[in-house]
Amino acid sequence: ARPAKVIFRSVDSWNQSFWVNVGSEDNVVKERQVVAKNSPVVWGTSLIGVIDYVGKHQSRVRLVTDSRLNPSVR
Repeated sequence: ARPAKVIFRSVDSWNQSFWVNVGSEDNVVKERQVVAKNSPVVWGTSLIGVIDYVGKHQSRVRLVTDSRLNPSVR
């Protein structure tokens, strides 16, 4: 797991996505892939979304409230 902070959330897509301050560079620091596309994003014990884009220093989180997201669960 890797803690992250929300760095941007658009008013136009409030219920769809937001950006966090972790990206592929954080995988180098941890020496393993922690931040990756389709990684779950949780708050406490609740799933709130999945990562759908990973940049070098930031990632976009697609929220479960977005009708285009179909998370697979067990």
